[in-house]
Amino acid sequence: MRVIAVVKFLKALLLTGLSLGLFRSINHDLGETMRTFAVHFRIDPESRIFRAVLVRVANVDPRTLRTYGLITLLFAAELCVEGVGLWLDQAWAKYMVVIATAVFIPEEARACVTGFTWEKAVILVINAAVLIYVCRVLLHRKAPKA
Repeated sequence: MRVIAVVKFLKALLLTGLSLGLFRSINHDLGETMRTFAVHFRIDPESRIFRAVLVRVANVDPRTLRTYGLITLLFAAELCVEGVGLWLDQAWAKYMVVIATAVFIPEEARACVTGFTWEKAVILVINAAVLIYVCRVLLHRKAPKA
């Protein structure tokens, strides 16, 4: 359970950083930020793909960034709560993991069927293994002594 808790903490940390980046981008010119990114990583700013991404990013309004930032931050908080609960070996956290993992399995399976890649298959297998493991832990909990 501690390994799963650490993974939850790492995901929460990454999502918190993403959320802060989204909030920080609210009052900045995203088109110029993308151009700077392209120069820094030696991406051809005249390429068709980069131009398509640039058009989409440049048209993002501050309200959308704020909304995505808030949703990302709330998801990070939920992952933190799960992580703490798992670290402290709380049953409620295990139920949260079961629900949070089970919700995504049908979509991951559909994604594997419609457009198979090994990455999608590995993610599906890992999430299924975590789900099965946590369910087994919940089912085999020791009964309280009377």
